[in-house]
Amino acid sequence: MIVPHSLGHSESDKERRYHGIPASRGIVFGKAIVIHNDLISDYEEHIEISQIPHELERFAQAVEKSEQQFNHIINISKHEFPSMSHILETYSMILTDSFMHEAIRNKIQEGYTAENAIFHNFNAQKQFFLLAKDPVLSERAVDFDHVSSQLLSALRKRTISHKVDEQSIVISTSITPTDIMTFKQEQCKAFVTEIGGIASHASILARSISMTSVIGINDIVHKIKTGETIIVDGNDGIVIINPSTKTKHAYRKKTERESKHREELGLLAGMESLTKKGTHITIRANIDSIGDINEAIQYGAKGIGLLRTEFQIARYGRIPDEQSQFEWYASCAQKVYPESCTIRAFDIGSDKFAEGLPNEANPALGVRGIRYLLKRKDVFKTQMRAVLRASEAKNVKLMLPMITNVSEVIQARELMNECREELYAEGVKVDPFMPFGIMIETPAVGLEIRSYLKHCDFFSIGSNDLTQYLLAADRINEHVAELYDIFHPSVFRFIKNIVRTCTAAHKEISICGEIAGFPDATNQLIRMGIRHFSISPPLIPGIKSKIIGNERD
Repeated sequence: MIVPHSLGHSESDKERRYHGIPASRGIVFGKAIVIHNDLISDYEEHIEISQIPHELERFAQAVEKSEQQFNHIINISKHEFPSMSHILETYSMILTDSFMHEAIRNKIQEGYTAENAIFHNFNAQKQFFLLAKDPVLSERAVDFDHVSSQLLSALRKRTISHKVDEQSIVISTSITPTDIMTFKQEQCKAFVTEIGGIASHASILARSISMTSVIGINDIVHKIKTGETIIVDGNDGIVIINPSTKTKHAYRKKTERESKHREELGLLAGMESLTKKGTHITIRANIDSIGDINEAIQYGAKGIGLLRTEFQIARYGRIPDEQSQFEWYASCAQKVYPESCTIRAFDIGSDKFAEGLPNEANPALGVRGIRYLLKRKDVFKTQMRAVLRASEAKNVKLMLPMITNVSEVIQARELMNECREELYAEGVKVDPFMPFGIMIETPAVGLEIRSYLKHCDFFSIGSNDLTQYLLAADRINEHVAELYDIFHPSVFRFIKNIVRTCTAAHKEISICGEIAGFPDATNQLIRMGIRHFSISPPLIPGIKSKIIGNERD
């Protein structure tokens, strides 16, 4: 729960700057409203047996009250901000999870208060996700904090209390999507937090509704007073308190230039991606959620080049069943129809979410991607059946991650054929010719690409993993960050050889890694023969501008 807070001590009126992580673009001027998280920590560890029924009832009432509040905000989002509702629904799903309820009730039966039982079980789930090296999954840990905070507030009969207006910039330790919904309705301009990540639901939500935000500024709630004038630069991750006249003037000029630039890029959405020589380049989007699709369409994406299915695991807290997967894949494919939707099989492993597998000392070289899926064919078959069911509209493709040898592709194809025959027998319509391809992420595939041509309909170069394996530099290890260089000559040379081979065999070859989103690399990739890019939606206008020759300073 959060309540407004204003510092009483005096601080210098001189301009002060703090640097954080840019989570949602934009530059805004406003007045700070400092909000502290009111953490509940005075738990009673044990209760008498006679108190157990009362604690169970308190828990049930807190769940009911929290569910009502979540449903209310979800209904508002569906009408006013449709792209937000699926994120908010995640909270409701966590709140109503039957396994969690059973664990909490069991804890209360052991003689613990409802508060302590909630804290214990939600914290256990949070720690599970915090262990994930994948940033998308690790950022889901904070979702459990938000839901448990809601439950604890309901138990204590407290409510969120804050008053913001169109001039407000919220400064807080952390922020939840439900807070953002409230802030958006009250026309709050931006928010700044101490914790959070760019893959958190709050950050995703802020980007989807264009609410400027900067995160990761340590102890920021004690560095700003409510009412102070501030500038939030969501492009560079800078927060300026008491900006000078000179700084204000410079930032107003900057916002004017950006506004003009956005108008120019907006005109590109409906234009074809043609080079000056008339070569057509297809730009698709890398997607994590339904909300991303709406953004991609707005920016002019021609379909989905990479649908990261791991998002579902983060959303449900476990691998979802076939029907849930099917509904999600079908919805994504329908939104971009008749353009294609490339669904990547779960790229999961011991560093992410590997049911039944042990933790590994070096997960980047361990059981992940196709290795995990072939060990857990029950998981793989469930996903394949869901993808095949979604393929009826004939715009769905299936792509395999982390391939290192042809036998993996052959096994996967055999499993897909088995699933297809099962669905035929059940009377389910599927695309009998659904395209089947692989990610090129390991040197092993790149060096033997000819061996894969007859088994695959298309290929997509995952330059992030390919770079780390070529350079032997872990891409998430800060100690070797200077060695992880996507512009390394060997990376470009390796990609060039792959593209040449695939093009000669008339196989579609695309690139979906980080390098595809760098304008500085666009011309070189096109000269190599790349005709299909798949990138994050906000990067599409810039890359399209580069392609058609309308570069801007």
